[in-house]
Amino acid sequence: MRLPKTRLFDIIYRAYIAWPQFYSGISQLFSVGQWEKWQDRVFGDLTGKRVLEIGVGPGKLLVRMAKKGFTVTGTELRSGMAYEARRRVRDAGRDIDIIHTSPYKLPFKDETFDAIVMTFILAEIAELDKAISEWKRVLKKGGKVIVVAGGMPQDKNLIAKILFKFVEPHTTLRLERDNTSYFRKHGFEVSRVDYGPFNIINKIVAVKQ
Repeated sequence: MRLPKTRLFDIIYRAYIAWPQFYSGISQLFSVGQWEKWQDRVFGDLTGKRVLEIGVGPGKLLVRMAKKGFTVTGTELRSGMAYEARRRVRDAGRDIDIIHTSPYKLPFKDETFDAIVMTFILAEIAELDKAISEWKRVLKKGGKVIVVAGGMPQDKNLIAKILFKFVEPHTTLRLERDNTSYFRKHGFEVSRVDYGPFNIINKIVAVKQ
């Protein structure tokens, strides 16, 4: 039986996200100090009151949203990240639920949230159709899925193409997937803006019709 091929970038990525105490510092290093500013672009589109953050990581954005007056709930599958996020929430004097649950099956009633936010986790989600169907279920009509992600830019500039050609054979992350087409398939009205170095960071806003 042939064993699955080991992918170097996946090994590095898993090690990086497994250690929350290093995650923030490394993220800031690789983003040249822009990581939180990239995340904060979600605030330009956040409306309503109740917000679900999927994949809260160490919880920094979750706390910032709470401080701006949103009623927030978080999910996180990685126990180390969930522990760090809960510690951060306690230190901030907040009472926020962080639930260990899959993005494919959320323990919430239909039309619970005004917005769903996720930053830098979309490429990890293999069954995107299944996930979007579940997000649509818990989102109110007119609510938004707001995503900040890395991926192939719409202009497909030369530097980005070279970068992704180098990375793609070494990872299972879905960095070149056209995520906007999946949301449109599920009836969302979708917009996308690219930014960051070589436009490889993007913000997708998908509105439930």
